[in-house]
Amino acid sequence: MKNMMFQQLSSSRIHTLTENPLSVSECKKKFAAKLGTQHYYIEVVNLEDGIIYENEREIQGLSTPLQIMVGNPDRKIPSYLVTTEPDMIMQDEDDEEPRLKMSCGHAITPYNLFGYMKSTLMCDVKSAVCCPTTDCNAEWDMREIAKKADMTEDERIFFERKISFNLVNQDNNSTSECPSCGHFCQRQQDVLRIRCIICTKKNGGAFDFCWNCKAPWFTDHKCSNKELEAFQRILNDAPLKKIDMSEIEGVPSKRMCPNCRYLIEHLQACKTMQCTKCKTVFCFSCLKVAVNGRLPCGNYNQKCTVARVQNVFEAQ
Repeated sequence: MKNMMFQQLSSSRIHTLTENPLSVSECKKKFAAKLGTQHYYIEVVNLEDGIIYENEREIQGLSTPLQIMVGNPDRKIPSYLVTTEPDMIMQDEDDEEPRLKMSCGHAITPYNLFGYMKSTLMCDVKSAVCCPTTDCNAEWDMREIAKKADMTEDERIFFERKISFNLVNQDNNSTSECPSCGHFCQRQQDVLRIRCIICTKKNGGAFDFCWNCKAPWFTDHKCSNKELEAFQRILNDAPLKKIDMSEIEGVPSKRMCPNCRYLIEHLQACKTMQCTKCKTVFCFSCLKVAVNGRLPCGNYNQKCTVARVQNVFEAQ
C-alpha cells in the first residue's frame, strides 16, 4: 500500500505518512501531529472545486497529495482596531471578547467574522460577504476580511478561490451542488434525476439525487417527505464535537435554526450562532434563542446543556 501524501495550500512541500487513515477525521489527527498543531484547526479541501470535506468522508477516491488548509488557533486584533461597541452578531455590550470595527462601522470579533464569512461562502454559496446588520448590508472586501479575521495564508488562498468559484456558478441554472459531497453537478436538459460522478466513483455504484429537493433519487421519487427524510439523515449522521470556548462536549455539529429551520454547521469557537438566513441568534448547544441580544444559557464561554438531535418532522 502506498504512503499517504498531503500538502498545505500555501506550501510546495509534500508531506508523507507511513500509515493510511481511512477517513478525513483520522487524516486530520495524523496531519496535526505531523505539523505540530491541533486537528480541529485543519481542513481537508479541494481547492479547484471549493470543497471542504466532511470528517466522515472516506479518503478512498480523493486525489493525492491531499490538500489541507491549516487555520489560526489564536486570531488576534491589532490594538488600533479594537472597539468597545457590541458585536453585530451577539449584540451583547457586556461581552468581554475583543472586537474590531469593519469598514462599514459595525463591530465584530475576529472569530465571528471568520465563521460568518465561512458560512456565507460554504453554506449559502454567495459570491460576496456583506454586513449582517439590519439595514446595512455593506459588502466587505476579501482583503479586509483576511486581515481583520487574522486568516492564515492557507485560509486566504482557499476562500479567495471559493468566492471566485461562487461568482462563476451563482447564475448557472444548469449546475447544482451534490447534497452528499458538495461537488457541482451538471444538469442534462430538464431532467430531475442528477448523477454525481464523484460520489458514484467513490461508492462504486450510481449516486443520483433530485434536482428540486436534493433528496437521494429512488424509483417513483416524489418531492414530498423524501426531502425531510434526507434532511433528517443529515442531522442524525452529523458527528458530535466539542465547542472549545465553552468546553461543551457531545454537541451535534449540524443543527436547524430554531426559527426558520435553515441547516447550519458549527465551524469553530463559541456556542453563539446567528442564522445567516433569518438572523436569529441562538445557542448551538442547548438551542435556546437569544433575548435582547443575550443567550438565556449564559455568555459565549459558559457551559450549558446539550439539546438532542432535532426532529424535522416535529412541529415548531
